[in-house]
Amino acid sequence: MEFTLGFGSCTQKLNVPDENLICVLMPNTVQQGLTGEAEVSRALENPIGTPRIGQIVRPGETLAIVTSDITRPLPSYKILPLLLDELLNAGIRRQDITVVFGLGSHRKQTAEEQKKLVGEQVFAQIKCIDGDDSDCMQYGFTSRGTPVDIVRAVAEADRRICLGNIEYHYFAGYSGGAKAIMPGVSTRDAIQHNHSRMVEAAAAAGRLEGNPVREDIEEAARMVGVDFIVNVVLNEHKEIVHAVAGDVVQAHREGCRYLDRLYGKPIAERSDIVVVSQGGAPKDLNLYQTQKALDNAKHAVNKGGVIILVGSCKEGLGEHVFEEWMTK
Repeated sequence: MEFTLGFGSCTQKLNVPDENLICVLMPNTVQQGLTGEAEVSRALENPIGTPRIGQIVRPGETLAIVTSDITRPLPSYKILPLLLDELLNAGIRRQDITVVFGLGSHRKQTAEEQKKLVGEQVFAQIKCIDGDDSDCMQYGFTSRGTPVDIVRAVAEADRRICLGNIEYHYFAGYSGGAKAIMPGVSTRDAIQHNHSRMVEAAAAAGRLEGNPVREDIEEAARMVGVDFIVNVVLNEHKEIVHAVAGDVVQAHREGCRYLDRLYGKPIAERSDIVVVSQGGAPKDLNLYQTQKALDNAKHAVNKGGVIILVGSCKEGLGEHVFEEWMTK
């Protein structure tokens, strides 16, 4: 049987003899309602745990909209115009809105990359900046001792709105929600302190309650204050199939429940060889991003078996600490 795997902006072909194939893990069939921008509009009109964003903000207030960088598949260019319409209709001025790309510990982006992420019209009308972790405000420490140092452009805004894509995360349980704040617009010290808990058994994909990384992230977000989120779930073609909006925890949890219905898979038996891909660009931009697919694959492989990880990694290893671990 022949398979096509995402590889950068292209694909790779893979042939497996039928007699050697145990199974192919694909998304579950879930009854589909609205998709794309229509689904985002539905979520904005029906927020979870908060009023609509137009009822939260006030004219004259400054807003920071935190969204994902070039390493994430979040289609900000589809979400932002709808969100901005609601904000402008509520009397917020364009010059009072800043889109902040949550880089975490990732590299800075080019102007062209920023434009690609938000779309030409938004880029031309709204101030868009990379989060600068050298210019932060301090909020103190979480109960786990993580410093809450947040990019100034976000910290000084009157209102904070976070965008995100929900998928399984190998130690935060799920992506999305408060992760826009930490690690998105946090310092390297804060990120390292938070991520150091990834070695604990409860820090695992698909786990929220009792997960020390996720609980630390959400405590930091409460200290900073997040007024509203818009999160989406993408199918294997990177199309929006579900959206949630509203409270940073309540709306996120509803998105996670949908994700479980779509992507949670029981495995009848483990295999000697597992082939796994991040699905191509942008998630296989470097090895630091690509290796996250190993967390799914480890549950399917026999002890002593082989995992074949497929990804373009066109920007190399991707993160200098990770590079030191891999090379030294």
